[in-house]
Amino acid sequence: MIKVLHIITQLVLGGAQDNTLLTVAKQDRSKYQVDLASNSDGFWLDRSKKVADVFHAIPNLGNPISPLKDAIALIEIVKLLRREKFDIIHTHSSKAGILGRWAGRLTGISVIVHTVHGFSFHDFMPAWKKQLYIFLERISRPCGDFYITVSELNRQEAVKLKFFKLDNSITIYSGIDFKKLDRESDLTLVKRQIGIPDKWQTIVSVGRLDAQKATNFLIDAFAQVVRSYPETLLLLVGDGELRQKLEAQVSSLNITNKVHFLGSREDVPEILKISDIFALSSLWEGLGRAMTEAMLLGKPVVVPAIYGIPEIVHHQETGLLFEAKNVEQLATNLVYLLQYPEERERLGHNAKKLTRKLFDADSMVSQIEAVYEKLLEAKIY
Repeated sequence: MIKVLHIITQLVLGGAQDNTLLTVAKQDRSKYQVDLASNSDGFWLDRSKKVADVFHAIPNLGNPISPLKDAIALIEIVKLLRREKFDIIHTHSSKAGILGRWAGRLTGISVIVHTVHGFSFHDFMPAWKKQLYIFLERISRPCGDFYITVSELNRQEAVKLKFFKLDNSITIYSGIDFKKLDRESDLTLVKRQIGIPDKWQTIVSVGRLDAQKATNFLIDAFAQVVRSYPETLLLLVGDGELRQKLEAQVSSLNITNKVHFLGSREDVPEILKISDIFALSSLWEGLGRAMTEAMLLGKPVVVPAIYGIPEIVHHQETGLLFEAKNVEQLATNLVYLLQYPEERERLGHNAKKLTRKLFDADSMVSQIEAVYEKLLEAKIY
């Protein structure tokens, strides 16, 4: 039996976490023992314990950068690797990726794989901070044997930044469980529970309420939208440190009765199904898992033209794009789709047709296991 350890920084509600837990759940147990390590303080802790053969808590693994806690977390990971003697470690997210790869190299792990779910840096942070993150990724490069990205645009950018090479990397689209998306549900009940009036239109956004998702831009855009379409609701699914600030913003714009903060939820597919439009105002994304789920359900998306997103959201074909932070463009796109339901239908149909080919979870796991087998074979010979 081949022992695999997946390491991710935190178990918050997010695309990288969903991808990782789906991979852990679906890996072939006739070949692999699949363990998971993470900080145990998170929304998906119970799910993690269910899908992993063994869950290992790393108490000091977390964000942001903290030299002392990061050093302790590195020691915790090293001790875990020495004790359990894994054949493969597969790291996810930036902090776990850096500390996990170094721990793996220090302890002589046979195969070290890292998945880039998105970059930890972006153009809207101070230049020195961005360069620090780039430096940390570059010096960690020799510690990884192979690299996976969730979009080809991310892969090309990472190669350009010298994080790894083309010949030791591959793009594997982030698989999604279609059964969960397509499950039967009472959508009338969902609408009633949320409080959506009859004949009102809904815009949905799913994601953590943090600096990355920049939900404040979507709220500003929505305040413009309701001037033209007052019978419209904005549903915000997710939680985070900016919630109170965003609630205050909504109140100051006098749209409190038209913006619902729904918090972290397990019925995201149902909420996407009752939506008319999916919107996102992130500053950086690997690809955008909630956006992909909306497209898989045939929903039109209005999203920023950043990082891997334009790889599947082709403007005016499978969705509408806008320049990040451009509230006017975002509002204009939303108004356009509210005005023309036939365009919503066309874009949603095209989005579903494209994404159903690319994002099958079983295909993702098969491709990941093929990477493992190739690397293990190379180590043997």
